[in-house]
Amino acid sequence: MAMRVVAFVGSPRKGGNSDQLTDAILAGAAEAGHETEKLYLCDYALTPIDAVYGAEENWTDPRQGPADELIKRMVAADVVVLASPVYWFSVSGLMKLFIDRWALYQRDGRRLMDLMPGKRVAAALALADPEPGYLDMVLGPLQQAAKWLRMTWAGEVVATSVADPGDLAAQPGVLAAARELGRAL
Repeated sequence: MAMRVVAFVGSPRKGGNSDQLTDAILAGAAEAGHETEKLYLCDYALTPIDAVYGAEENWTDPRQGPADELIKRMVAADVVVLASPVYWFSVSGLMKLFIDRWALYQRDGRRLMDLMPGKRVAAALALADPEPGYLDMVLGPLQQAAKWLRMTWAGEVVATSVADPGDLAAQPGVLAAARELGRAL
């Protein structure tokens, strides 16, 4: 059965290693007959969120504009791919801003956790470190976010030793694994 696979790329560098991993996943998904879409978070004016809970009397609904468009695309997907470089033991700031926005969609009948159960989520991570013993610190929050939304974790592909644009080309096995992850979605 064909599914809609939407990838959110949290790298500020288009064409970089995270983007190439995403392309490989989406190519595999397309080979499996799925519809694919790639969105660059750097193309959207994402800003930090204000306090969501405990500030109801002063709260104004910020669920407008570019972040709302991203959330709508996520809800319309059957599979979500979160792609990011790893900066300082975590996903990029762009990806974190996007994920933080999910908390805003728990109010007023627009509960994201009621719209995402049963959907799948996968991750694509690119990092300069050749031996990331801290990878669980990066994947853990993504997996917990998926669990909180009652989504199914579909897997991840991790490229290490990719500091500069184009480094991933020297790792055809990682690109093949990304493509296979896409086929398996």
